[in-house]
This record gives sequence, C-alpha cells and structure tokens, in this order.
Amino acid sequence: MDSVFLLIDILILGIILLLMPKEGLTLKKITKFFKILKRRIDILNAEAELKFILENK
Repeated sequence: MDSVFLLIDILILGIILLLMPKEGLTLKKITKFFKILKRRIDILNAEAELKFILENK
C-alpha cells in the first residue's frame, strides 16, 4: 500500500514539474523534487524495517 502512495507522490510532483513554465524550471526545483522523493523513500524504508523487526520479535 505504501508503494501506491509513493507512486502517487511521484506522479503529482512530475505533473507539477511539467506544468511549470520553462523559465521557472530551474536546477534548484529539480533538486528539491529529488530531495522530497528521497525523503519519502527513506520514510517508507524505515516503516518497512520497523514492521519487519516488530513481526520477528
């Protein structure tokens, strides 16, 4: 289920990037997109790891 939310996040952020005017599409905004994406992936990985640890106690 978490992977569905990740895909939705990627889709929304991708659409936002595509709808921006060309002059507004700077390297800074692209970098911000990937930082947000990385943070979301890190959260999902931490949740999966915690769930695995709790299930195996």
